[in-house]
This record gives sequence, structure tokens and C-alpha cells, in this order.
Amino acid sequence: MYEKIKQQYEFSDYQMAQLGFLFKTLASEFSKLIIIGLFFTDTLPEYIFVTFALALLRLSTGGLHCHKYISCLCVSFLYVFLCIRVLPLLYIPKLFQMVILFICLLTNYYVGPVTSEIHMPLSKDRANKVKLQAFVIIFFFLVATYIIPENPLITACFWVVVLHTIQLLIAKIRKKGETENAEIKTYD
Repeated sequence: MYEKIKQQYEFSDYQMAQLGFLFKTLASEFSKLIIIGLFFTDTLPEYIFVTFALALLRLSTGGLHCHKYISCLCVSFLYVFLCIRVLPLLYIPKLFQMVILFICLLTNYYVGPVTSEIHMPLSKDRANKVKLQAFVIIFFFLVATYIIPENPLITACFWVVVLHTIQLLIAKIRKKGETENAEIKTYD
């Protein structure tokens, strides 16, 4: 099948490798969504909403990446579990939620994007676009928090934004440390 697709569409080996990477990535992501979703069938609306919010933010500003499927599955499960089952138990008044979301909005704008080491660095123009995209997404959640009465979907997404911001900061610090270590090694 590999050779048939390659010949029929006149793809190079590099294009075929990209296509293979795309299919592996999609299969990996969808399998994780289904496996994790099985644990949240009783809170399916929250799970779908959290997953959508997380995907929007991750696609905008990136963050920490796991190198193995099982570690990514475990971290993703923990992330969703915290946002749906654990952190909503902490009561935070709406005014403080809005202040925290505003801080997250600014943090994501000034810290993001943080790309993984397997991706090319973003151009300045593209980086500015994704920063603005994250800004709009978090601003939307901030406005929704203000307008919508206490709601499990909004509460879960509040925690998505907070956890995303924390992991984005960790990813930025980690990437900066790796860059500095690489520079030190080149001068030795």
C-alpha cells in the first residue's frame, strides 16, 4: 500500500514519512481521547468541553510534551481528572477566578508559544498570531466566567486555563534551561 500511494500521487520519501507521522499522530491522539473518555462517561459534557478547551490552548501556545505514549496518556488523564473531579471541589469566588484568568491571559500571551523540540521554531509573525489566538480563547473564558452563573463546564475550563498556564511556564523554563545548556556545551 505504501508503494501504491507513493507512486499514484508521486510522493517523495520525505512526504511519505510526513504522511506516516500524521497517521500515527492522529491514531495516538484519538486512542488517548477514547481511553480517557471511558473514565468520564458519567461527566461526558465536562470531558468534551475540557478536551476542546485544552486542544485550543495547546494548539495555540504548545507546552510540555511527553516522549512516550504511555506517559502522555497518564499525564493527559491526570490533567483531565484534576480539571473535572478534583480542582472544582476547591471553591474560588467568581471575582478571584476572573483575576486569575486575567493573569493567565497575560502569562500565556507573554510566555507562549513554547514548541516541542521536534517542531521548527515559529516565525515571529506566526508566533504573534498564536499568542493572539490564546489571548482571545482565554478572554472568552474570562467573559463566560463573568456572564454564566456557577456551572461545572465553566469551572472545569477555568482549571484547564490555570493548569495550561502552569505547564506552559514549566515548559518555557525547561526549554530555556535546555537552550542555555546547549550553548554552554558549544563553548566548552
